[in-house]
Amino acid sequence: TAAVLVLIATFIAVIRLREPAPAAHHSSGGISLWAMVKRTDLLRLFLVAFASFFVFSSVFNFLPFYLAAPPLSVPVQWITALYLSYVLGILVGPLAGRISNIWGSGATMAAGVVLIAAGLLLSTIESMWAVGIALAVLCTGYFGVHASAVGAVNQSLDSGRGRANALYVLFYYVGGWSGITGSGIAYSKGGWGGVVTLCLVMLLIPLYCGVAHQRSRRLPN
Repeated sequence: TAAVLVLIATFIAVIRLREPAPAAHHSSGGISLWAMVKRTDLLRLFLVAFASFFVFSSVFNFLPFYLAAPPLSVPVQWITALYLSYVLGILVGPLAGRISNIWGSGATMAAGVVLIAAGLLLSTIESMWAVGIALAVLCTGYFGVHASAVGAVNQSLDSGRGRANALYVLFYYVGGWSGITGSGIAYSKGGWGGVVTLCLVMLLIPLYCGVAHQRSRRLPN
């Protein structure tokens, strides 16, 4: 049922994308949703949202199954405690903004992707402590990617930022749904290793987009 609802919502969103921006906004430089999607620089950032949340949602939905099963057999209360790694987002978000101002948003996104990949690989070590550290590293990377991508979206437009952020959120949640669905299949076929492999492959998207965004900002006008 949830999958059907997501598909219906996505279909409606695609229809809305093709509608022009309201005439009232034209005088202020309004840009339609479809025009935003066709802009390569913005599309790359939307894909970062899609792929990064694909990975993040996959990890936090299937990691409990991995931890609860042998040989780790971690108690439920300890598995729940690991979700405190979310708190890192409070610290990493503002820090990512400062780093983006120094390095550039694209470089910050790419660095965040590397941290996410390191966290994924570390999570394959069959140790509660290793997984705890892995989650901290992964969350640091993820929130860094997300914060710098959102900042880049808003910096890329003089107007229509509300619509751009709405598109970002659409790609973000469709990525989350896709991640949970795809990783469910991966977990049933290859266990936690299957989920990690799928996520590592998916990380190639935000890595490429981050590097491309950084290079595009260095090109002369």
